[in-house]
Amino acid sequence: TTAADMPAEHKANALSWFVLNDAVITQNKTPPTLEQASKFVPHQLIIAWQSNTLTDADAEALDTLIQSKKLSLDSITPLLKRYRDLESKLPLPTRVPGVIEADAKDAALFVRGDHKQPAGIISRRFLDAIDPTPFNTSRSGRLELAERMADMKNNPLTARVIVNRLWHHIFGCGIVATTDNFGKLGDLPTHPELLDFLAQRFIDSGGSIKGMVKLMVSSKAFQRSAQSSELSTQKDPENKLLSHWSMRRLEAEAIRDSIVTLSGKLDATLYGESVGSGDPRRSIYIKVIRNALDPFLTTFDLPVPFSARGKRDTTNVPAQSLTLLNDSKVIDWSRSWALRSADAKDEVRVRQMFRQAYSRDASDDEVKQSLAYLATLQQESSVQASELAKQEEKITALNRQITAIIDPARTKLQIERKLPIAPTDLPEALAEWTFDKDVSDTKGRMNIKLVGAARIENGALILDGKSMAKSDSLPKKLTAKTLEAWVMLDNLTQQGGGVLTVQEKNGVLFDSIVFGEKQAAHWVAGSNFFDRSELFEGPAETEAAKRPVHIAVVYQPDGTISGYRDGKPYGITYRKAPTAVFETDASQVLLGCRHGSPTGHKGLAGRIFRARLYDRALTPADIAKTARIESSTITEADILATLSEDQRTQLTRLQSQRDLLTKTLQSTRSTAAGTDPVLNAWASLAQSLINLKEFIYLQ
Repeated sequence: TTAADMPAEHKANALSWFVLNDAVITQNKTPPTLEQASKFVPHQLIIAWQSNTLTDADAEALDTLIQSKKLSLDSITPLLKRYRDLESKLPLPTRVPGVIEADAKDAALFVRGDHKQPAGIISRRFLDAIDPTPFNTSRSGRLELAERMADMKNNPLTARVIVNRLWHHIFGCGIVATTDNFGKLGDLPTHPELLDFLAQRFIDSGGSIKGMVKLMVSSKAFQRSAQSSELSTQKDPENKLLSHWSMRRLEAEAIRDSIVTLSGKLDATLYGESVGSGDPRRSIYIKVIRNALDPFLTTFDLPVPFSARGKRDTTNVPAQSLTLLNDSKVIDWSRSWALRSADAKDEVRVRQMFRQAYSRDASDDEVKQSLAYLATLQQESSVQASELAKQEEKITALNRQITAIIDPARTKLQIERKLPIAPTDLPEALAEWTFDKDVSDTKGRMNIKLVGAARIENGALILDGKSMAKSDSLPKKLTAKTLEAWVMLDNLTQQGGGVLTVQEKNGVLFDSIVFGEKQAAHWVAGSNFFDRSELFEGPAETEAAKRPVHIAVVYQPDGTISGYRDGKPYGITYRKAPTAVFETDASQVLLGCRHGSPTGHKGLAGRIFRARLYDRALTPADIAKTARIESSTITEADILATLSEDQRTQLTRLQSQRDLLTKTLQSTRSTAAGTDPVLNAWASLAQSLINLKEFIYLQ
């Protein structure tokens, strides 16, 4: 088989292969001697090999001559090298699975579908009810079947199915409601004459779908109001007779595209490869991976791609409202929408948002309620922001007091226990930050800039959850890579903070070491909306708030991702999607932030003692070596043993106060979307408008 045609996953540059089912050894137990082989004429042996007439004896003689150097292959070596060079420059072909014609024959009729009860042989033909004439072919008959199905002049069933599906997509329900079943078990048509008329019109037009859609949308039935009369509600509650327009929910893709359009970020670029769910392109370009379906689209009944579906399910469940309220992408898009008209006056801004969301003007009462809602939210956000700042200041002060007690003891132990590792024994890093004095990269390639309250103190980068350090452009293109850091956390309850990140400078595409995202107190390889990564399913972190731990994530060229903690494998290794490519000028490194800027739950609260970036995937043996660079095996018990009784008592009291305040802080953060009360209020209003039924229903 060739590698690209294998049914299982394969590496892009894998070689083709074959299997030997039998191995036959000739009767001669020993190969011919050189003297015996020399009796053969080499030229004749080569011609026999070329023409596939080589006997076993000829083959053994030819092999003996080659092995003894009497027949040299050196003359063709340059040709072989030239061939390999040309071969390596050829692009890999794109293969599309298909069906080919082979030997064909008529099959028996299986009684009631039971293959153990074959009846008479049935010739290849179309449906008996339409045309029982056997196909005049010695081939499989697939082509003839396809031609007969597409021959609408002699087969009206195809036209009836097509126009019924068009009617279903335009009016919400087909003339035959069971779009996939026109048989005995399907529903009867509500307007049989109309179905026949449309089918004949479609046939006469030569199968013009565009013309049929134009005919349907220009009809009076399509232009009717959604307002029903009392009589029609009584006589025809399901509106099968189309006395008015049937209100229905938009499909999943239309809902998502509508939200992205409101954000002002919709990318209307046509064609190209599929993208992740967080990309602002239209939903038809979103990747469909059967074992990792997009949760937003699935919530709104995107069909599971296991079989053909002529009619989608249309549900109305609580998960849909919860998704519109809590989905991180919807929240981001809502904030972007709220920012679009930030310069307008409040009343004008509200009316504009109603027109954008519902294509209608807001009533005076709706404007009044919206403005009152905004005022209430702004007041609540101001109180929350003030409370958040006070709690953060208290926690920062407590952490400094704890650090003043612990750091001298840790420094002493680190000096005593530092394991001597020769630099030559370590894998070479593309960039390394040790934070001894400044933000310099020890390799001289990627110095970093401190952002916000980030600072360097006692050989560590200090981060408060709202600050970070960022580099300039990458010195080279990265695909396979390893991210490695020694980090100590302020608390184990924080969520989603990034330790070390490689990202595109716009913050959309990124790979990162992240703590507590999706699963509390667990390390994870973060990526944009988890397009390329999953949970490692390793054990929960219990020590990182007491001592520095070593964390590494390895990205193989084929997309395989492995995690390590303190030099040992962490959780499972997996492969979800191809590895992201980070171009030199368009990408950078972040320390202390998941991606973009450290807002929400993207920032890390803690200290990074060292960070390393490699331009290749390290082996488990490499990771075991590098994990010993920093003394990450100092336990809390080791530190406590070096403290006096008064210091231990004071440390316990400070840690208890910090842990209590941290829990309170997390509770406050869960109700505060950001630091700007005004923006938070408008973003909440935007999300509320998106969550109304009027937004997702077509009427």
